[in-house]
Amino acid sequence: MQKPNKNRVYEAETTEELARCGRSYAALKLCQCDDGLYRYALDMAYSYGGFCGPIFATADGYKTGAEAKDAGAAELLRRFPTARPSEPESVHDELRELRAQVERGFREPTLF
Repeated sequence: MQKPNKNRVYEAETTEELARCGRSYAALKLCQCDDGLYRYALDMAYSYGGFCGPIFATADGYKTGAEAKDAGAAELLRRFPTARPSEPESVHDELRELRAQVERGFREPTLF
């Protein structure tokens, strides 16, 4: 467990990659916070954009890392970018593939 910095932000302990397509990816950064709960931040990069953020102490916390990962994957799917009509078809394909990988991983039960 770790303590937040002066800005109430935690450092990621692990990164869970949810999807990859060439250099493009979608991932979650996870850590177990000093209150014993797990929190996450989203991290995504693709040809024409992306986003990421810190793990805030004020974010919702989860009892297990698996619960935090499920919540993060659900949030990522809610916030998933859509390619603009003016962007090349390759960007549309890239985002479709990344989203499909996240959806498959979110729906498949894990053994652990």
